[in-house]
Amino acid sequence: MKVMLISTTIFQLTKSGLTGYGGLEHIVALLAIELKKLGCEVSVVCPEGSDLGEGIEIIPVPLRCGEDVAYERYKGRLTSGEFDAVEDHSWSWMSVLSQMESDHQLPIIHCYHSDPYNLQTPPPIRYPCLVAFSEAQANIIRSRWSACVQVVKHGIDLNFYKPDPTVKRGDRYLFLARYCPEKGFLEVSYLAKKCKVGLDAFGDTEIVGPHQDYMRKCFEESDGRQIRVNPGISREQTVKEYQSHKALITWPNFVEIWGLSTTEALACGCPVISKDSGAAREQILQGRTGWVVSTLEQAEELITSGKIDTIKSEACVKRASKFSIQASTRGHLKLLTEVAQGFVW
Repeated sequence: MKVMLISTTIFQLTKSGLTGYGGLEHIVALLAIELKKLGCEVSVVCPEGSDLGEGIEIIPVPLRCGEDVAYERYKGRLTSGEFDAVEDHSWSWMSVLSQMESDHQLPIIHCYHSDPYNLQTPPPIRYPCLVAFSEAQANIIRSRWSACVQVVKHGIDLNFYKPDPTVKRGDRYLFLARYCPEKGFLEVSYLAKKCKVGLDAFGDTEIVGPHQDYMRKCFEESDGRQIRVNPGISREQTVKEYQSHKALITWPNFVEIWGLSTTEALACGCPVISKDSGAAREQILQGRTGWVVSTLEQAEELITSGKIDTIKSEACVKRASKFSIQASTRGHLKLLTEVAQGFVW
Protein backbone atom coordinates (compact mmCIF):
# COMPACT_ATOMS: atom_id res chain seq x y z
CA MET A 1 0.00 0.00 0.00
CA LYS A 2 1.24 3.49 -0.86
CA VAL A 3 0.68 6.00 1.95
CA MET A 4 1.16 9.74 2.39
CA LEU A 5 1.57 11.27 5.85
CA ILE A 6 1.27 15.04 6.30
CA SER A 7 3.22 16.50 9.21
CA THR A 8 3.42 20.10 10.43
CA THR A 9 5.95 22.62 9.17
CA ILE A 10 7.31 23.31 12.67
CA PHE A 11 10.01 20.65 13.17
CA GLN A 12 12.16 18.61 10.81
CA LEU A 13 11.78 14.84 11.06
CA THR A 14 14.74 12.51 11.56
CA LYS A 15 15.30 8.83 10.89
CA SER A 16 15.43 8.04 14.61
CA GLY A 17 12.14 9.82 15.13
CA LEU A 18 13.75 11.73 17.99
CA THR A 19 12.98 15.26 16.87
CA GLY A 20 13.53 17.20 20.06
CA TYR A 21 10.46 18.72 21.70
CA GLY A 22 7.72 18.27 19.09
CA GLY A 23 5.51 15.40 20.21
CA LEU A 24 3.30 15.44 17.11
CA GLU A 25 6.28 15.45 14.76
CA HIS A 26 7.96 12.72 16.80
CA ILE A 27 4.87 10.52 16.40
CA VAL A 28 4.67 11.11 12.63
CA ALA A 29 8.35 10.21 12.19
CA LEU A 30 8.02 6.98 14.16
CA LEU A 31 4.79 6.13 12.37
CA ALA A 32 6.42 6.57 8.95
CA ILE A 33 9.34 4.33 9.92
CA GLU A 34 7.09 1.61 11.33
CA LEU A 35 4.72 1.70 8.33
CA LYS A 36 7.70 1.10 6.06
CA LYS A 37 8.72 -1.88 8.20
CA LEU A 38 5.21 -3.27 7.66
CA GLY A 39 5.70 -3.12 3.90
CA CYS A 40 4.09 0.21 2.98
CA GLU A 41 5.53 2.66 0.49
CA VAL A 42 5.65 5.85 2.55
CA SER A 43 5.89 9.52 1.56
CA VAL A 44 5.90 12.27 4.20
CA VAL A 45 5.14 15.97 3.82
CA CYS A 46 7.54 17.69 6.24
CA PRO A 47 10.12 20.50 6.36
CA GLU A 48 13.15 20.65 4.12
CA GLY A 49 16.17 18.98 5.69
CA SER A 50 14.14 16.10 7.14
CA ASP A 51 15.57 12.60 6.73
CA LEU A 52 13.65 9.46 7.61
CA GLY A 53 16.10 7.05 6.09
CA GLU A 54 16.33 5.10 2.88
CA GLY A 55 13.06 4.17 1.25
CA ILE A 56 10.89 6.93 2.77
CA GLU A 57 10.21 9.81 0.40
CA ILE A 58 10.31 13.33 1.80
CA ILE A 59 7.92 15.79 0.16
CA PRO A 60 9.69 18.96 1.32
CA VAL A 61 8.02 22.20 2.41
CA PRO A 62 9.71 25.30 3.88
CA LEU A 63 10.50 25.07 7.59
CA ARG A 64 7.89 26.92 9.67
CA CYS A 65 6.03 28.25 6.66
CA GLY A 66 2.27 28.67 6.84
CA GLU A 67 0.35 25.47 6.27
CA ASP A 68 -1.45 27.14 3.37
CA VAL A 69 1.95 27.67 1.74
CA ALA A 70 2.89 24.05 2.39
CA TYR A 71 -0.42 22.88 0.90
CA GLU A 72 0.42 24.57 -2.40
CA ARG A 73 3.58 22.44 -2.51
CA TYR A 74 1.90 19.08 -2.07
CA LYS A 75 -1.73 19.37 -3.18
CA GLY A 76 -0.93 18.09 -6.66
CA ARG A 77 0.46 14.89 -5.17
CA LEU A 78 -2.48 14.66 -2.80
CA THR A 79 -5.04 14.60 -5.61
CA SER A 80 -2.99 12.68 -8.17
CA GLY A 81 -4.46 9.33 -7.19
CA GLU A 82 -1.03 7.80 -6.64
CA PHE A 83 -1.61 7.22 -2.91
CA ASP A 84 -3.90 4.50 -1.63
CA ALA A 85 -4.49 6.45 1.61
CA VAL A 86 -3.44 9.69 3.29
CA GLU A 87 -3.20 10.68 6.97
CA ASP A 88 -3.23 14.39 7.68
CA HIS A 89 -1.52 15.21 11.00
CA SER A 90 -1.18 18.95 10.32
CA TRP A 91 -2.86 21.59 12.45
CA SER A 92 -5.00 23.19 9.72
CA TRP A 93 -6.11 20.15 7.69
CA MET A 94 -5.67 21.98 4.41
CA SER A 95 -6.35 18.64 2.72
CA VAL A 96 -10.05 19.29 3.39
CA LEU A 97 -9.93 21.79 0.50
CA SER A 98 -9.01 19.01 -1.90
CA GLN A 99 -11.83 16.87 -0.58
CA MET A 100 -14.31 19.74 -1.06
CA GLU A 101 -13.17 20.20 -4.66
CA SER A 102 -13.25 16.51 -5.51
CA ASP A 103 -16.25 14.80 -7.07
CA HIS A 104 -15.62 11.67 -4.98
CA GLN A 105 -14.50 10.77 -1.46
CA LEU A 106 -10.72 11.02 -1.27
CA PRO A 107 -9.04 8.39 0.97
CA ILE A 108 -7.90 10.90 3.60
CA ILE A 109 -7.88 10.47 7.38
CA HIS A 110 -7.78 13.55 9.62
CA CYS A 111 -5.91 13.18 12.92
CA TYR A 112 -6.76 15.74 15.60
CA HIS A 113 -3.77 16.50 17.82
CA SER A 114 -5.17 19.36 19.88
CA ASP A 115 -7.49 20.08 22.79
CA PRO A 116 -10.98 19.15 21.52
CA TYR A 117 -12.42 22.23 23.19
CA ASN A 118 -10.53 24.26 20.55
CA LEU A 119 -12.78 22.86 17.83
CA GLN A 120 -14.55 25.34 15.63
CA THR A 121 -16.99 24.09 12.97
CA PRO A 122 -16.61 20.56 11.59
CA PRO A 123 -15.02 20.05 8.17
CA PRO A 124 -17.68 20.75 5.51
CA ILE A 125 -17.48 17.26 4.03
CA ARG A 126 -19.74 14.29 4.55
CA TYR A 127 -17.13 11.83 5.80
CA PRO A 128 -14.14 13.57 7.46
CA CYS A 129 -12.73 10.25 8.76
CA LEU A 130 -11.63 11.63 12.13
CA VAL A 131 -9.04 10.02 14.40
CA ALA A 132 -8.46 10.91 18.06
CA PHE A 133 -5.72 9.58 20.33
CA SER A 134 -7.68 8.81 23.48
CA GLU A 135 -11.25 7.98 24.42
CA ALA A 136 -11.39 11.18 26.47
CA GLN A 137 -10.54 13.29 23.43
CA ALA A 138 -12.82 11.31 21.10
CA ASN A 139 -15.84 11.64 23.39
CA ILE A 140 -15.60 15.42 23.39
CA ILE A 141 -15.23 15.56 19.60
CA ARG A 142 -18.25 13.28 19.22
CA SER A 143 -20.37 15.45 21.49
CA ARG A 144 -19.34 18.76 19.91
CA TRP A 145 -19.52 17.69 16.26
CA SER A 146 -21.98 14.75 16.45
CA ALA A 147 -19.36 12.94 14.42
CA CYS A 148 -18.03 9.40 14.24
CA VAL A 149 -14.47 9.27 15.59
CA GLN A 150 -12.02 6.37 15.58
CA VAL A 151 -9.38 6.09 18.33
CA VAL A 152 -5.75 5.04 17.91
CA LYS A 153 -3.77 5.52 21.09
CA HIS A 154 -0.24 6.90 20.87
CA GLY A 155 2.76 4.66 21.28
CA ILE A 156 6.43 5.13 22.03
CA ASP A 157 9.70 3.33 21.21
CA LEU A 158 10.05 0.97 24.17
CA ASN A 159 13.58 0.09 23.10
CA PHE A 160 14.53 3.72 23.70
CA TYR A 161 12.46 4.53 26.78
CA LYS A 162 13.39 1.88 29.33
CA PRO A 163 14.67 1.63 32.92
CA ASP A 164 18.32 1.35 33.87
CA PRO A 165 18.76 -0.90 36.92
CA THR A 166 22.17 0.65 37.61
CA VAL A 167 20.62 4.11 38.19
CA LYS A 168 19.33 4.88 41.67
CA ARG A 169 16.30 7.11 41.92
CA GLY A 170 16.76 10.30 43.89
CA ASP A 171 14.32 12.32 45.99
CA ARG A 172 13.70 15.09 43.46
CA TYR A 173 10.58 15.40 41.33
CA LEU A 174 10.47 16.07 37.59
CA PHE A 175 8.50 18.42 35.32
CA LEU A 176 9.01 18.03 31.58
CA ALA A 177 6.87 20.15 29.23
CA ARG A 178 6.67 23.53 27.52
CA TYR A 179 6.63 26.60 29.74
CA CYS A 180 3.11 27.77 28.94
CA PRO A 181 -0.10 28.10 30.99
CA GLU A 182 -1.58 24.96 29.44
CA LYS A 183 1.18 22.79 30.89
CA GLY A 184 0.87 24.21 34.40
CA PHE A 185 4.46 24.63 35.56
CA LEU A 186 3.66 27.41 38.03
CA GLU A 187 1.19 25.14 39.81
CA VAL A 188 3.78 22.36 39.99
CA SER A 189 6.37 24.79 41.34
CA TYR A 190 3.90 25.96 44.00
CA LEU A 191 3.26 22.34 44.94
CA ALA A 192 6.96 21.54 45.29
CA LYS A 193 7.54 24.59 47.48
CA LYS A 194 4.60 23.76 49.72
CA CYS A 195 5.77 20.15 50.09
CA LYS A 196 9.40 21.26 50.53
CA VAL A 197 10.66 18.84 47.90
CA GLY A 198 13.15 19.36 45.09
CA LEU A 199 11.89 19.93 41.56
CA ASP A 200 13.81 19.82 38.28
CA ALA A 201 12.01 21.33 35.28
CA PHE A 202 12.97 21.00 31.63
CA GLY A 203 10.99 22.67 28.87
CA ASP A 204 11.12 24.02 25.37
CA THR A 205 11.87 27.75 25.22
CA GLU A 206 11.56 28.16 21.45
CA ILE A 207 7.97 27.28 20.57
CA VAL A 208 6.10 29.18 23.28
CA GLY A 209 4.14 31.55 21.02
CA PRO A 210 2.55 34.41 22.99
CA HIS A 211 3.65 33.06 26.37
CA GLN A 212 6.98 34.83 26.77
CA ASP A 213 5.86 36.51 30.00
CA TYR A 214 4.69 33.21 31.42
CA MET A 215 8.00 31.57 30.52
CA ARG A 216 9.86 34.42 32.24
CA LYS A 217 7.82 33.84 35.41
CA CYS A 218 8.71 30.14 35.25
CA PHE A 219 12.42 30.87 35.18
CA GLU A 220 11.99 33.35 38.02
CA GLU A 221 10.79 30.43 40.16
CA SER A 222 14.26 28.90 40.00
CA ASP A 223 16.49 29.30 43.05
CA GLY A 224 19.12 26.89 41.76
CA ARG A 225 18.62 24.57 44.74
CA GLN A 226 15.09 23.48 45.55
CA ILE A 227 13.55 24.60 42.25
CA ARG A 228 15.72 24.29 39.15
CA VAL A 229 14.27 25.54 35.88
CA ASN A 230 16.12 24.56 32.72
CA PRO A 231 15.71 24.91 28.95
CA GLY A 232 14.78 21.92 26.84
CA ILE A 233 17.00 18.87 26.59
CA SER A 234 17.51 16.07 24.08
CA ARG A 235 15.33 12.99 24.17
CA GLU A 236 18.38 10.97 25.16
CA GLN A 237 18.73 13.17 28.22
CA THR A 238 15.03 12.91 29.06
CA VAL A 239 15.49 9.15 29.45
CA LYS A 240 18.16 9.77 32.08
CA GLU A 241 15.88 12.20 33.90
CA TYR A 242 12.98 9.73 33.93
CA GLN A 243 15.32 7.03 35.23
CA SER A 244 16.73 9.10 38.07
CA HIS A 245 13.79 11.10 39.46
CA LYS A 246 11.34 10.09 42.15
CA ALA A 247 8.28 10.85 40.04
CA LEU A 248 7.04 12.95 37.15
CA ILE A 249 4.42 15.59 37.94
CA THR A 250 2.22 16.69 35.05
CA TRP A 251 -0.46 19.36 35.46
CA PRO A 252 -2.27 20.02 32.15
CA ASN A 253 -4.72 22.92 32.25
CA PHE A 254 -6.48 21.66 29.14
CA VAL A 255 -7.72 18.34 27.76
CA GLU A 256 -4.45 16.41 27.42
CA ILE A 257 -5.20 14.26 24.37
CA TRP A 258 -2.62 11.67 25.42
CA GLY A 259 0.48 12.93 27.24
CA LEU A 260 3.57 11.30 25.77
CA SER A 261 5.70 12.28 28.76
CA THR A 262 3.47 10.12 30.98
CA THR A 263 4.01 7.08 28.75
CA GLU A 264 7.75 7.77 28.50
CA ALA A 265 8.16 8.16 32.25
CA LEU A 266 6.27 4.94 33.01
CA ALA A 267 8.36 3.07 30.45
CA CYS A 268 11.47 4.18 32.33
CA GLY A 269 9.99 2.97 35.61
CA CYS A 270 9.12 6.47 36.83
CA PRO A 271 5.76 6.93 38.66
CA VAL A 272 3.50 9.78 37.55
CA ILE A 273 1.29 12.19 39.50
CA SER A 274 -1.10 13.84 37.07
CA LYS A 275 -3.93 16.28 37.17
CA ASP A 276 -7.15 14.56 36.12
CA SER A 277 -7.34 15.77 32.54
CA GLY A 278 -7.90 14.03 29.25
CA ALA A 279 -6.17 10.67 28.88
CA ALA A 280 -4.47 10.53 32.29
CA ARG A 281 -6.80 7.77 33.54
CA GLU A 282 -6.25 5.79 30.33
CA GLN A 283 -2.55 5.49 31.17
CA ILE A 284 -2.09 5.66 34.93
CA LEU A 285 -3.30 2.81 37.13
CA GLN A 286 -4.44 4.50 40.33
CA GLY A 287 -2.14 3.65 43.23
CA ARG A 288 -0.17 1.15 41.14
CA THR A 289 1.75 3.28 38.62
CA GLY A 290 0.96 6.70 40.07
CA TRP A 291 -2.08 8.82 40.82
CA VAL A 292 -4.57 10.96 38.97
CA VAL A 293 -5.76 13.79 41.20
CA SER A 294 -8.23 16.65 40.93
CA THR A 295 -6.54 19.22 43.18
CA LEU A 296 -3.12 20.36 44.28
CA GLU A 297 -4.14 19.50 47.84
CA GLN A 298 -4.59 15.86 46.83
CA ALA A 299 -1.18 15.87 45.17
CA GLU A 300 0.31 17.45 48.29
CA GLU A 301 -1.07 14.65 50.48
CA LEU A 302 0.46 12.00 48.21
CA ILE A 303 3.88 13.65 48.33
CA THR A 304 4.00 14.48 52.04
CA SER A 305 2.63 11.08 53.12
CA GLY A 306 5.30 9.17 51.24
CA LYS A 307 2.74 7.16 49.28
CA ILE A 308 4.78 7.63 46.14
CA ASP A 309 7.36 5.27 47.62
CA THR A 310 4.85 2.41 47.40
CA ILE A 311 4.90 2.46 43.60
CA LYS A 312 7.00 -0.29 42.02
CA SER A 313 9.04 0.61 38.94
CA GLU A 314 8.26 -2.82 37.49
CA ALA A 315 4.54 -2.02 37.52
CA CYS A 316 5.17 1.23 35.66
CA VAL A 317 7.19 -0.53 32.98
CA LYS A 318 4.57 -3.23 32.58
CA ARG A 319 1.82 -0.64 32.14
CA ALA A 320 3.81 1.28 29.51
CA SER A 321 4.38 -1.92 27.53
CA LYS A 322 0.78 -1.67 26.34
CA PHE A 323 1.58 1.56 24.51
CA SER A 324 4.25 0.62 21.97
CA ILE A 325 4.75 2.43 18.67
CA GLN A 326 4.28 -0.94 16.97
CA ALA A 327 0.79 -1.39 18.44
CA SER A 328 -0.12 2.20 17.57
CA THR A 329 1.11 1.77 13.99
CA ARG A 330 -0.97 -1.36 13.52
CA GLY A 331 -4.00 0.68 14.57
CA HIS A 332 -3.21 3.38 12.01
CA LEU A 333 -2.53 0.82 9.28
CA LYS A 334 -5.91 -0.82 9.88
CA LEU A 335 -7.68 2.50 9.29
CA LEU A 336 -5.49 3.40 6.31
CA THR A 337 -6.32 0.05 4.75
CA GLU A 338 -10.02 0.58 5.34
CA VAL A 339 -10.14 4.01 3.68
CA ALA A 340 -8.05 2.66 0.80
CA GLN A 341 -10.79 0.04 0.31
CA GLY A 342 -13.53 2.66 0.36
CA PHE A 343 -14.70 2.44 3.97
CA VAL A 344 -15.47 5.86 5.47
CA TRP A 345 -16.88 7.16 8.74
